[in-house]
Amino acid sequence: MDYTVQDRLRTALVGELAVNLADQVFEACAERGIVLMPLKGVLLLRRWPALRGRRDLVDIDLLVLSSDVEALTLVLHALGFEPTVSSSAGRTFASDSWPLSIDVHHHLFPHGLFRMFTDGVFSRAEIDASLFAAPVARMSDEDLFAHLVGHFVKGRGTFRQDTSLEDIRWLLREGLYRLEDAGALGSHFRALGLQRAAGYVLGHESFRDEPIACAAVRSLELSRWDRMAIAVARLDTSANAGSPRWWTPHLLDRSFVAGSRSLFAHANEAARRLVTRLTRRWGSKWRTGSVTEATQ
Repeated sequence: MDYTVQDRLRTALVGELAVNLADQVFEACAERGIVLMPLKGVLLLRRWPALRGRRDLVDIDLLVLSSDVEALTLVLHALGFEPTVSSSAGRTFASDSWPLSIDVHHHLFPHGLFRMFTDGVFSRAEIDASLFAAPVARMSDEDLFAHLVGHFVKGRGTFRQDTSLEDIRWLLREGLYRLEDAGALGSHFRALGLQRAAGYVLGHESFRDEPIACAAVRSLELSRWDRMAIAVARLDTSANAGSPRWWTPHLLDRSFVAGSRSLFAHANEAARRLVTRLTRRWGSKWRTGSVTEATQ
C-alpha cells in the first residue's frame, strides 16, 4: 500500500478514536452537570468531517471553568485517566487504555498571555447538542479564529509547517468568515489583546493571497509600538533559521508591560520546575548513596 494512503488511514483512525473518547468524556460530564468546551482538533473534526484523515491529533484539548476542574478530575479518574503533567494553564491526563492523552485547560494561554479569559470565552459560546454525544459549549467563530492565532504564537510555530497554521487556512477556505466580517475580526483580536499576534501571523507573506486575512490586518489599528514588536519578532525569527525564540510570544503580547509580566511568570514557573527536578534527582542520589554506604 502507498505510504501516503497508509498515513491517511492512520490519521483517520486516530481521529475516530479521539472523537469516540470525547463522546465518552462529554457524556460522563453531562451526567454530573459539567459543561466542557472542545478545542482545536477534536472540535474541527466534528464540525468539518472532510478533515478526517487529513487533520492529525496527538491529544484531546478541553476547556473547563475553574469551578469545575476538581469535578472533571474525578470524572476522568473514573474513566481510567490519571494526571501526569501540570502547568499554570491546566493539566494533562493519560490512560493505559487509550493512545491519546487529554489536555484539560482552565486557561487558554499560560502566564497571563493575551486577554482571552475563560469566562469570556464561555459567555460568547453556544450550547451545541449536534456535535457530540452530549451537549458542549461551542466557542464562537471569532474566538475559534483568535484561539488558533494565539496558539500558533504561544507554541512558537513556524511558517514552514504548523498544524494551527493549517487550521487557520482551512477556516479561511471554508468561507466561515466573509470579507465584510474582517473589521469585526480585527476589533475582536484587539479586544482580546491579540493585535500583535494577529499582525504577526496574518500579516505574513504566506497570507498575501488571503483577502480576509489581509483585510483583518488592516483593521487591527496597530500602533507604532505594535509594528515595532512585530518587526523585531520577524527579524529575530529569521536570524534563528525561521524558528521563534522562547521569548517571542511575550514580545507579541498585547503590550510591553503585559509581555514583561508574562515573561517573568514563564521564567518563574520554569525555574520552579528546574529546582523541583534537581531536588528530586539529588534526593534520589542521596538515598541511593546512603543505602550503599550502609550496605557496605
